[in-house]
Amino acid sequence: MAETTTTPVTAGSTDCSAGSAEGSAARAQAAVTAASSEAAGIPGTSGTSEPAPLHAAARSAGESATLRAENVMSDAELESRMSYADIKRRHTRPKSWLLFLVCLLAAIMVPYGIGRWLAFHRTAQITQVLAGIEPRGIALVSWGVTVFCFVFLLMAFMENMALRWTALFLVMLAGEQFIGGMCLLRARFWYSTYVVYGTEAGVANGANVGVLAAGVGLAVFALLYVLVLVLVDKRSPLNVLTKDWAALLTFLVIETIAYVAAVAWILPMFA
Repeated sequence: MAETTTTPVTAGSTDCSAGSAEGSAARAQAAVTAASSEAAGIPGTSGTSEPAPLHAAARSAGESATLRAENVMSDAELESRMSYADIKRRHTRPKSWLLFLVCLLAAIMVPYGIGRWLAFHRTAQITQVLAGIEPRGIALVSWGVTVFCFVFLLMAFMENMALRWTALFLVMLAGEQFIGGMCLLRARFWYSTYVVYGTEAGVANGANVGVLAAGVGLAVFALLYVLVLVLVDKRSPLNVLTKDWAALLTFLVIETIAYVAAVAWILPMFA
């Protein structure tokens, strides 16, 4: 009869096998739990990842801040990326320019019309007033009003049509137009003034000579300024005439010369 050999199973090996199975199951369960927690965005389940909603909100906030930083630029940086036409359109103020044009037309037409109406309908009163005025004096007044009209216009353009200079320009323009209307300023004014004012036409002629002298002075200054800009080298000392203060001083000197020449040589022919 053969003997049967039996291999004993120890308690320790059985325990190790059971422990290994339980450990594998626990690790698998932990991995599944971690994956589901990450998908659900539960805080504290992953040491390296942030919660999904909070991470998305932070990312969107960062993108918004970046867009705002890109959109907020200084005027100099913005204009450096724009063309000259775009810069002009950006600084254009249509309503302001429309108001300026309306006021300009009113300053030209209304005072001139009032002056002509006085000349034709209140001739006797105007003649009495003109009788006590020296032709050179009225020439100085009309010349001064016209020159300051040009100066205020130049200052308005240099300071981007500032309100104070624009208002002063319109006031002086209205004064010059009133004088021109009352003294019948035109191309051949001496015939009209003699017909209307008779023996006192010399005073009206003096006012017209002063206005025309200021206009001639402005034309000479503009021609000289353009010639300096085009012909004079930038390193030449004459280029200083293109500076604002030098240009204004040169303009006043030329206007003074024009007034003296007009009073000395032109006015005696009409006084």
